[in-house]
Amino acid sequence: MAKRLLSKTFGEVVRARRSEVGLTQEMLAERAGVHPTYIGMVERGERNCSLDVASEIAEALHTLLSKLIEESEAQNSKSVGTSTRKGRSS
Repeated sequence: MAKRLLSKTFGEVVRARRSEVGLTQEMLAERAGVHPTYIGMVERGERNCSLDVASEIAEALHTLLSKLIEESEAQNSKSVGTSTRKGRSS
């Protein structure tokens, strides 16, 4: 049973929220004070951002960091539960 990393689901949540608010990676990066490549790496789960940077990203997305984390945890546990059920044989 492979557990999904929270950083991967956090990136997916950031990407979804960014799309919802109509921002490009470049626009989000500028608002958060980071490089656009960094945003891409966070969204792909390749980069684990600090709480300070995650907070800047959340602020740039006009949401709370706690909301992004909550959505990430929910998505992570949903996919872990799904993979666990798929792996069982009857």
